[in-house]
Amino acid sequence: MQWSKTKSTLESFLCDKLKGRIKIYATVYRKFHDGPSRVWITFDKKEILSASDVTYAVKHEKLYQQIKEEKNLKGIPYNADWDVMFNSEERQELIKASDDAEEIMINQNIFESYHLYSPLMDYGSLSIDEAINSENIIIKAYSMFDRRLGKRRLEKLEFTKETHPLIVDFYKIRCDVEGITLNG
Repeated sequence: MQWSKTKSTLESFLCDKLKGRIKIYATVYRKFHDGPSRVWITFDKKEILSASDVTYAVKHEKLYQQIKEEKNLKGIPYNADWDVMFNSEERQELIKASDDAEEIMINQNIFESYHLYSPLMDYGSLSIDEAINSENIIIKAYSMFDRRLGKRRLEKLEFTKETHPLIVDFYKIRCDVEGITLNG
């Protein structure tokens, strides 16, 4: 599906009080090597979510190097047999360090563009129950803006301390525009 169609579909799901106030943008920097992109969402012209390939790559590499230093990880030792290198314990530890860096960044709301593109492309085909109960942070967060999530159900939502801050932030925005007083 074309991005313009996806954007229209996503904006059609917005509750009445957020229509025209939430905007979704995407751009691709075509003159850069590999054409990195950026996706962002604004509320009243203030950026509330951003996913940039360039920012993500730079911050991921810094965090990855920091984790490697803290854990004193070594490089992959050379071996003429590629399978030995590929299956080495050193490589597995480096992959885990990279995955740990990604998880930390996601918890800090630092996303790569594909973290937003894919879920946003899928959103239009989900029921509100699937969206609210999704394991995907982006889908669950965007569902807080969805017109299919009524006020009564919105008021009944409860979050734990483990709930991703992006979901809570989107929930607070929705409650604020709907005039719902938050407890605590």
